[in-house]
Amino acid sequence: MDRTEAEAAVLERTAAKFDQVNRDLEAMLKALMSQLEVLRGAWQGAGGRSFEQVKTQWADDQAVIQRTLAETAAALRAAGRGYDAADGQAAGRLAATHRGLELPL
Repeated sequence: MDRTEAEAAVLERTAAKFDQVNRDLEAMLKALMSQLEVLRGAWQGAGGRSFEQVKTQWADDQAVIQRTLAETAAALRAAGRGYDAADGQAAGRLAATHRGLELPL
């Protein structure tokens, strides 16, 4: 039988790691683009235009990656909240089944 188990705290820690990777990636890529911008002034004509096209495509691709990382972190957090809510509901249903019941022992 297949089982899926998750703890909200583990999901939150994992989501935080996705957020941290996203921030680190953004900082690294900004630094890289800053270094490349210095070289941009030396590129004239077709080389300069090609650089701008590549830079634009790179920025678009970076935005997709960062959005995906952020969406994954949000989904992990939502799953954690869902697991907590389901666990609480299950506990409530189980508690309700034995209210007022006394077994003769």
